[in-house]
Amino acid sequence: MRAASTRAASPAPRTGTTGAGVVGAGGTGTGTTGTRTTGAGTSRTGTTRAAPSAETADAARRIERWLLSGGARIEEGAQRGGVAGRLDRDGRPEFVYLEITGYYLTAMAWLASGAASSLDRAAEARAHGGQALDWMTRTLSERGVPPTRLYVSAVPSDWRNAGVFTFDLAMAARGAATFGQVTGDDAWKEPAAGLCASIDGMTSGSAVLRSHDAVARAPLPDRWSTRPGPHHLKAAAALLGIPDGVLGTPLAGVCRRTCAHWEAVLRESWPCRELHPLLYGIEGLLLGASPADDEALEVVEALYTRLMALQAADGTLTETTGGGIVRSDVLAQALRIGRVLRGRGHLPGDHWAGRLEGLARALLGFVRADGGVRFSHDQESVNTWCAMFAHQALTADQEGLSGVASELLV
Repeated sequence: MRAASTRAASPAPRTGTTGAGVVGAGGTGTGTTGTRTTGAGTSRTGTTRAAPSAETADAARRIERWLLSGGARIEEGAQRGGVAGRLDRDGRPEFVYLEITGYYLTAMAWLASGAASSLDRAAEARAHGGQALDWMTRTLSERGVPPTRLYVSAVPSDWRNAGVFTFDLAMAARGAATFGQVTGDDAWKEPAAGLCASIDGMTSGSAVLRSHDAVARAPLPDRWSTRPGPHHLKAAAALLGIPDGVLGTPLAGVCRRTCAHWEAVLRESWPCRELHPLLYGIEGLLLGASPADDEALEVVEALYTRLMALQAADGTLTETTGGGIVRSDVLAQALRIGRVLRGRGHLPGDHWAGRLEGLARALLGFVRADGGVRFSHDQESVNTWCAMFAHQALTADQEGLSGVASELLV
C-alpha cells in the first residue's frame, strides 16, 4: 500500500519549452503558456481553497527572494555552490551543510516546477540548483562525505561532526535526484549514486536504516537525531523515489522495511517527544502516498489529526509533546502537511481551515522584512531550512501545486 510497499512516485519533469509547470509573473498558474489561473480553487472532493491573502503572498515572495539572493548560497571560493545552514546576525554564512544543500536542490526543483513567482525566478532557481549540484558532485569526488557542518571560517567544536548521519545523506541524494529529474540534467546520477552507496554501507547487516556512523572517538549525545526514529521514514521514502540503477536493490529492501516498521510504530504511539522528527515521519508517509491512494492518505490524516491536538489556542505548536519553544520549522512542517492533505480532499470544512490559518498566522511572525526566517523568536540569526519549509508551507495550496507537493516536499 503506502511507502512501506510501493516506490514513492518520482516527480515528472514539469518544465520545458512549452513553459508548463513554470509560474508566470505575479504568481499566476501553470499551463502550456506558463501561467497559473488566479483565485480560489476547488479540490477533487469539492473543498474550496481560498486564494492566499496579500500578506501571505507577500511573505512568500520575500522568502523566495531571500532563498535566491539572500546570502545562504556560497558564491565564491572552495565551497562555491554549497548552501549554508544558517546566517549569523551579520548575515554571514556560518557553515555549509550537505543535508541543507540537498534540501536546497529540492526547493529549487519546487520553484522550477511551478512555485516561482515569475519566469525569471524560475530560471534563477534552475541556475542556483545547478551550482549546488556542482558543489555536491565536486565535494563528494574530492573528499568523500564532508563533515556534517562544514564551517566557513572559525571551526568550533560541534558534536554533529563526530558522526555521518543516514538522514542527511538521504536528503542530499533525494535533492540531487529530484532536481535532476525536474530539470532533465543527468549530472545528478553521480552524486546520488555515491550517497546511496554510502548509506548502503552504513546499513549493511541491518534490517532498517541505522541512524549514523561514528567518525570520531567522541561519543555522540543521546538525541533524536542520533537514534533510529520516525524521521527515518522520510529518509527511506525519499530514497525509494530514486530510480532503480541508482538506488540498489539491497538498500531498497532496507528502505521498504524501514517504512513499514516506523509506520507501525507511529500508529501505536509517539516514539519520541520532539515534533520535528514526528512531522518528518508523517511527511515520509505523505511522500510514499500517491494522490489517488485514499487509504494511505487516511493514515496520514489520522496521524496528523492526533498531532494537531497539541495546537494551542494561538495557533502555535511547541517543539515537544510536553511544551518548549515555538519553532518556525515545526510550524511550517505542520502547515504544509495540512495544506497538501486539504488540497487532496482531506481535512475538510471551516474547522480545519481555521486550524491551518492559525499555523499560517503564527509562521508569518517569524518572517523578517528581508525574507529571512528565524528559527525561533529568541534568535536573531536566520535559518535556511526554516526559510525553505516556510516558503513551501505558504505556497503549497496554490492551484496546480498540490499535485506535486508531496513529491517535492523539502
